[in-house]
Amino acid sequence: MSNIFRIYKRDIINIVTNWAALIVIIALIILPALYAWFNIKALWNPYGNTSGILVAVVNEDSGASINGEKINIGNELVQKLHKNKNIGWKFVSYEEADYGVRYGKYYASIVIPQNFSQKITSLVNPNPKKAELIYSVNEKLNAVAPKITESGVTRIQQEITNAFVKTVDDVIFSVFNKLGVELSKEKPFLKQFTDIIMDLDSRIPQINKTVDDVYNQAESLSGFISKVQGQMPLIEDTIDRTQNVVSSGENFLVRARDAMTDVSPFIKSELVSLRDISQGSQGFADNIMDLIDKNPEEARSLLVKLKDRYATSAVRLGNIIQFMDSFNKSDNKTILNFSNKLNTLVSLIQNQVKYIDTIITAIDSGRTSSIDILNKLKENGESITSFLNSLVNDYDGSIAPAVAGIMKESIAALNNALALLANAKSSIPDANNILKNAFNDTKITIDVIKNIKQVLPGVENKIHDIASKLKNLDSSSQLDELIRILTLDAEKESEFIANPVDIKMNRIYPIPNYGSAMSPFFTALSLWVGGLILVSILSTEVIPFKKMAGKNLIQPKLHQMFLGRYLTLLTIAVCQALVVTLGDIFMLKVYIVNPAAFVLFSIFISTVFMMIIYSLVSVLGNVGKALAMILLVLQISASGGTFPIQVTPKFFQVINPLLPFTYAVSGMRETVGGILWGIFLKDIFILCLYLILFLIIGLSWKKIFKNISGKFNKEFKKSGLSSEGN
Repeated sequence: MSNIFRIYKRDIINIVTNWAALIVIIALIILPALYAWFNIKALWNPYGNTSGILVAVVNEDSGASINGEKINIGNELVQKLHKNKNIGWKFVSYEEADYGVRYGKYYASIVIPQNFSQKITSLVNPNPKKAELIYSVNEKLNAVAPKITESGVTRIQQEITNAFVKTVDDVIFSVFNKLGVELSKEKPFLKQFTDIIMDLDSRIPQINKTVDDVYNQAESLSGFISKVQGQMPLIEDTIDRTQNVVSSGENFLVRARDAMTDVSPFIKSELVSLRDISQGSQGFADNIMDLIDKNPEEARSLLVKLKDRYATSAVRLGNIIQFMDSFNKSDNKTILNFSNKLNTLVSLIQNQVKYIDTIITAIDSGRTSSIDILNKLKENGESITSFLNSLVNDYDGSIAPAVAGIMKESIAALNNALALLANAKSSIPDANNILKNAFNDTKITIDVIKNIKQVLPGVENKIHDIASKLKNLDSSSQLDELIRILTLDAEKESEFIANPVDIKMNRIYPIPNYGSAMSPFFTALSLWVGGLILVSILSTEVIPFKKMAGKNLIQPKLHQMFLGRYLTLLTIAVCQALVVTLGDIFMLKVYIVNPAAFVLFSIFISTVFMMIIYSLVSVLGNVGKALAMILLVLQISASGGTFPIQVTPKFFQVINPLLPFTYAVSGMRETVGGILWGIFLKDIFILCLYLILFLIIGLSWKKIFKNISGKFNKEFKKSGLSSEGN
């Protein structure tokens, strides 16, 4: 490090102590700044100073008339252009305009033809024709001026369109106003009449369908009545038979009720019997548990008998459940609860059968039955006995009365049915008379509907014709809406249609002028140019130290000479960055959101640029200078500093992400318009990669290319064309 700083210190002392070198260095510091300042100032607000761009205007319009009123749109246009200061409009003759455009006095010319107003007003004719403006431009004078004049012509075209639309709409809406006033006077009657006819016309299909339906229904009714009259004797006989059936049913239910008196004790006795069987089975089960180990065969025989007992009990319970469900049609809660308990009991018995089967299987296989399954057999048997005891005890108090109540309700329902049938039978003579009269009336109705069907098509055609004529008055909206639109303010409506949309500008990261917007590009460009000038004028080679009396100086190595001279050039490059950025801020008053970041980032990119340029020139000599110049040219076009990169040819879009200038300009824009840290840090990171990459190239390739570049430069000097002399 001592040799590196010794080289740097010697360079600084040489600059400060040599007035010629000091002047050159100061010039090298200021020159890049001048490059940036002049360009930024020249482009400070180019689109705000377009009044100096002269455009000739020739008005040859002879005017026209519409509804007896003379108009001259060409004259109106010229009056508006007199007030427009965006472009330098010059109102001259056709000859003057033609000569001025050809010889560069005017950038462009606009000729308003003689028939301009006539063609615009041809809208009222059956065959309207578009009007034309003759626009001539001299494109060799300047690349940008034609675009500016073209935007001016587009603006004129828009002004004419708006004026034309407003004028025509004024006339149209004035006529509409008069029509709206007349319609509003007759509105009540016209609206009522229109509504009636339109509604009637819309209902014609429905009326036709209704008439057809009535006719078909009348015929069907006539046939139905005739059939019913023919079936009346059968109906009377059926009622008689039904009365007999219901009477028989009543007698049956009375007998069933009496029989139920005998069935109810039977059910109870069945439950008592099943309880006794269950209690006996418990004793059976105790004996089986004692015999399981002593005499398995005898135990198995007892288990088979016990299983049969439980199976028989389940069947008997199933019969009782089926009987109870068969007559409980009214869903009596007591009966339902009783049936549910019986079902639960059946489930317990089925489980008991399963336990017995398990024990039998164990005996047949010679295995010892588990204590758990034997205990379950015993406990489940006790549950069955307990359940049956509960049912027997509850039977007389709740089940038997519920069954008697259901039977009583069934008999009452049958008595009601008998009464209804008796009333129906007594009403049959009256029904016969009603059917006879209805049949006669239906015949008359059918004849009337036939006459209506014959007359209806003619009426339908007349109504539809009237509705079609009135439809123009109410085709898109109701009459009130039509009158409201017709009576609106004609001037306001025509103004709205001529300019229906206003643009509301939302400026994100606003920059007030073009010069400030271009300052990132020109500032970064000046720093690259500054670095290129430095290596073109100052040498990248380091002279060895002179030997001093009494001192043994260690001569620097290649990498030490490389880094030592880089520090010298970097110091000058940093001064260049400070001068150009501080001049942008304080002298040009460039708009910058974050001035401190603007200055610091400029110093950073100057450091990166200097490393890239210095490495190329230090390693490759004059070839490196050429490469640095080629990089400059490519970066101007491919960095997106002027035009968006998307509008450039594909080649420049491909190399754009590979160029350091891309990220330098992007980072500078962040400091000028407002920093998005994601973008800003990404730019810094990529530029750091360039710095490290070219530092490695400079340090590693310096030795490799030393002899090659040295021979090349030596031969080039012999030509006598080298700037460094022979």
